[in-house]
Amino acid sequence: MSGSDLPAPVANVTELSTSLGKNTLEVDKKQSFIDRMDVAVTAFLQNAKSNVALRTPQAVESNFRIFRQWSAEKIGKPSDGECQVHVTSQPEVDEAADEVKAMYSYFSEIEELVLRHSQQLKALNETEAGLALFFQQKGYQEKIEEISAMSIDIGKTFSENVKQRSAQLNTMEQFGEFIQTFKNKAIQDSMDTSKRQETSRIEFDAFAHKLSLLQRSVSLSGSTVLGKDLPPSLDLTPVEKEFEHAKGQFITSKAKYQNLSTAMIDKAVLLEMKRDVDYRLHLEKVWRLNHGK
Repeated sequence: MSGSDLPAPVANVTELSTSLGKNTLEVDKKQSFIDRMDVAVTAFLQNAKSNVALRTPQAVESNFRIFRQWSAEKIGKPSDGECQVHVTSQPEVDEAADEVKAMYSYFSEIEELVLRHSQQLKALNETEAGLALFFQQKGYQEKIEEISAMSIDIGKTFSENVKQRSAQLNTMEQFGEFIQTFKNKAIQDSMDTSKRQETSRIEFDAFAHKLSLLQRSVSLSGSTVLGKDLPPSLDLTPVEKEFEHAKGQFITSKAKYQNLSTAMIDKAVLLEMKRDVDYRLHLEKVWRLNHGK
């Protein structure tokens, strides 16, 4: 199928939104996710700093459990028996990932059906083309006039069937090529982003959990410096250095997690809009074919 047979691609969410005349919801979804995450991370880091001033294991453990309750979203049990939680919930991202998975399943199923249908049409065309050739050749060679006339007429009918079916086959093959390209490139790219996003979430949680444990160790060590802005030249104890390093890992993983999460929301919206535009155009060709238009 040539590029001219396909609808022109739409570059991004904004262009698609304009072309459809719609106010998209992805901005609200992304902002909701970012706002919730900023609140959670700010509170988490403030807890990490304020707990440095605490001196008793009971006070540190109390604040840590309050943060755990506030985070709320449980995903399993680590080796210490406590429930590990996500630093922030992500309903918008989960919804986007579910939409992409559902779309992949939809196009995988229709891809298989369209391919099978095209193969059957092609096989039938090859058979009827053979019949058309046979009856017309034998009809012109036939000495009995009635048999000759009927054979030639049957051959021409088969030939006309092949001609009409070829147009249908061409449309279905183009439809199948679009489905295959859309699934294997656009949707698969979003599926890959979803996997990377989930990995970044696990990493983010791991660094958050590590930072939480280190904040308790630092607090119990009697450190008085980690709640302040530290000059680069300040000598730190090994546990203080580890805490600062873990905090840096936490902030870096937070940025990666947030970027992949907002990308996931964007891609789900873009896919849905491209489906509304491109898929509908190809579907209309099949509809017109089936209705003789």
